[in-house]
Amino acid sequence: MERYQKSVCRQESVACGAILAILIALISGGNATAAPTPTTITLSWTAPGDDANSGQAAEYDLRYSTSVITDANWNAATNVTGVPTPQLVGSPESFTVTNLTPGTLYYFAIKTADEVPNWSSVSNIVSQATAPEQDAPATIATITTSAPTQTSLTLNWTAPGDDGTTGTAAEYDIRYSTSLINESNWDSAAQVSGEPIPQTAWSGESFTVTGLSPSTMYYFAIKTADEIPNWSGLSAVINAQTAGDQVAPSAISDLQASIGNEEGQLVLSWTAPGDDGMSGAASAYEIRYSITEFDTTSFETAELFTSPPVPLPGGTAQELIMSDLQPGETYYVGIRSWDDFMNPSNISNIDTGVAYFELVLDVDDGSVDLPENFSLSQNYPNPFNPSTVLSYTLPTQAHINITVFNIQGRLVRTLTDTDKPAGEHTVEWNGTDENGRSVATGVYFYRMAAGEFSETRKMVLVK
Repeated sequence: MERYQKSVCRQESVACGAILAILIALISGGNATAAPTPTTITLSWTAPGDDANSGQAAEYDLRYSTSVITDANWNAATNVTGVPTPQLVGSPESFTVTNLTPGTLYYFAIKTADEVPNWSSVSNIVSQATAPEQDAPATIATITTSAPTQTSLTLNWTAPGDDGTTGTAAEYDIRYSTSLINESNWDSAAQVSGEPIPQTAWSGESFTVTGLSPSTMYYFAIKTADEIPNWSGLSAVINAQTAGDQVAPSAISDLQASIGNEEGQLVLSWTAPGDDGMSGAASAYEIRYSITEFDTTSFETAELFTSPPVPLPGGTAQELIMSDLQPGETYYVGIRSWDDFMNPSNISNIDTGVAYFELVLDVDDGSVDLPENFSLSQNYPNPFNPSTVLSYTLPTQAHINITVFNIQGRLVRTLTDTDKPAGEHTVEWNGTDENGRSVATGVYFYRMAAGEFSETRKMVLVK
């Protein structure tokens, strides 16, 4: 009996050592039952048998690598779990390897063992690439905004995932525009920098867009990409407005009034303030003067100078010559600055100066000169409250139309629409609309039309 057992073992050992290498064929072409996906590849082969080409083997060892597999690196290749138990020799075998990386080339090989186990040599080596990732992240359905400042808005949304609404996406593309964003103008919208790296699906996301303009309506949208990249569709488009400018110009502190060079002139000089503090340029000056003393608390009781200069950039020296004053009279003068958002500065220092006086003999010959051209003068006072006077001249009789518009270009009031004789004329506006209702503080435009003549000027109502 002992001799018989030894003889059987010798025969088994020899047969197992002679097991042929198995063939591995990727299912493909017309006979395919499972094409490669982004994460799986299906292998097929013929069962080799227990003793060479007979019987039934005991187990398979299936391995893969992103490098060519050899006997030398076999142990370093990744071992696949869940491989089927071998069938009878000659039977077709099939197995799907999962959890692979999309768009990656893999190499596969198998060894087969009997019950001892005696292992076969390495099978033929086959290679196949997984399919590229084709599932884009889901489209972001909702975006909200919060924490508006003059120059920033914070966006909030839910992370969409990598494939649809699962996993983790690779990147965001956040864009904004002052016009509604859609697929056709997406590329022309401004792209932000420093977008956050996506978190796992369903996580809350937040990002603050900076560098915006005050009191401006913006539209925002987001696209999301996976690692390929496959891009999602255009997200929901949200619009929000930045906060208004709340920083007033700086107060002028170096106003000086001095005597002019011609009759009735007073020269003012000061350093121009900025728009916000000392930066930028203010929008308008409110200059008031009086022959009686006033201070910052009674500033608005003084006479309004109707032709103030345009403010220069902050820190720039500025000068104004006031004319047609009472020669030899001492005047008190003060200035207040306004920005585009009607934020007023504090009142400047109040300074005094004497209007230039010169004795002149004035002889009136009694003649009356008619204007040579149509003209529309700056309203007086400007800024004004509660009313202002508009002056105009006509060289001939004409039909005159004078209208007032707001800053959006909408008609506020028609002041004159009738025939007028040649000469100098005035019309008053009391700051009301066509229905007699008082209008708000702000910038308004008035336009005069007479035949082919047309001219428009700006005025400021201050309450």
